[in-house]
Amino acid sequence: MFRDQMRKNITILFLIISTIIMLNSCERDEICIDPITPNLIVVFYDFDDSESEKSVNNLAIEIMDINGIGKSLDTIGTDSIAIPLNVYDNQTTIVLTTDSDTDSFNRDTIRLNYETEEVFVGRSCGYKSIFNNVTISRDFNDSDKWIKSLLLSQTEIEDETEAHVTILH
Repeated sequence: MFRDQMRKNITILFLIISTIIMLNSCERDEICIDPITPNLIVVFYDFDDSESEKSVNNLAIEIMDINGIGKSLDTIGTDSIAIPLNVYDNQTTIVLTTDSDTDSFNRDTIRLNYETEEVFVGRSCGYKSIFNNVTISRDFNDSDKWIKSLLLSQTEIEDETEAHVTILH
């Protein structure tokens, strides 16, 4: 009788200790809440009043790949946009078209050159790319430019907390 009671107590104690060890050895679920590879943030301002934001009528955005084939983003009318940059190359070519829904549309091409750097964010997120030594240019052969001026405010793109490029139009 005493032996059976002792065996029962040892079994219960073993189960309690096993449960405690098992609960302590579990890892918490990790969800990627850290920032990922940042987009290029572009804001649009009035050329005549550089303090006033000015939306672009029916803006169409096309990101060109290395073969010159474009991937369109949604057509929008806005005063700021977020554009993904190519992490597999050191440049991204972007075609911005104003009045895209009319026959009088106007396309301007801008090109960003940069160096990519992979940064380890964490086990749940993996790596993200940041862009260093960013430069911006536009197609100077275009005689009918709607973009009057391009201003690059940061040469490193690490996050999306503020605008990287200002376009005056």
